[in-house]
Amino acid sequence: MKLAAVPYINALPLIYYLKEHPRLAPPAALERLLKIGEVDLATAPITTLLLNPEFRIVPGLAIGTRGPVQSVRLILKKPGMALADVRSIYLDMESRTSVLLLKVLLRFKYNLDLDKIHFMTPVPAPDVDAVLLIGDKALDGSVGATLRGCPAPEGGHGEGGHIGPPLQYDLGQEWCSWTGLPFVFAAWISPKKLIDTQIIQDLTQARDRALQDLGPILDTITFLPRAAAEEYLKKNISYDLGKEEIAGIARFHGYLKEMKIVTGDFQPRFF
Repeated sequence: MKLAAVPYINALPLIYYLKEHPRLAPPAALERLLKIGEVDLATAPITTLLLNPEFRIVPGLAIGTRGPVQSVRLILKKPGMALADVRSIYLDMESRTSVLLLKVLLRFKYNLDLDKIHFMTPVPAPDVDAVLLIGDKALDGSVGATLRGCPAPEGGHGEGGHIGPPLQYDLGQEWCSWTGLPFVFAAWISPKKLIDTQIIQDLTQARDRALQDLGPILDTITFLPRAAAEEYLKKNISYDLGKEEIAGIARFHGYLKEMKIVTGDFQPRFF
């Protein structure tokens, strides 16, 4: 099968030990590649599954978090500004799932009126109030600061001796502390009705081997200190898709349904 994956280090434990290296593409592009048949199976954003309920999912495997995720951050550019005062946000459109997660949190957790917030793409205005960073550039604080003109991330929500409103919000932590459920960003998703059981075994074995032997994977990561990369892959990212993760996806689906982004009930189809 033609495989594809996101080009971020959080996908490495799912793909590094596969016999054939998958095609790499940003999350937002993977849904299109699946639909047009360019790829058969991809670590696509979970919204791909929610927006295409006929698609199927490989059981047991995902890219998610059970707390702080570090690689999905809303960063406020203006010190002293409260989240309720934000009127403009630049959205990193590489990940529609992260964008929708942000909007769910703003509306349902913080009770903000989304119609009063100007969401910007593809270029942020110089005076934008906040930016959403995702993927490796959210981990690399220097890159995020250079690209978006915002404070370099230093590990979380109002840390580092900062006094006043938080300068940044870790969306994984925001979701998990609010719902008590994990958040799933991506999973192995396909429009096909059947795939060979050997493929599922290969994908599972690749994940299991990676979690037992991260050393070679860490050797390939150069933009983060080794200890930071290891902590991120071991502690911030979860690669399981169990009952709690499914419950988290269902809760997310419920909020998106209330926002009229998806319809119907959440009924995942597994291979």
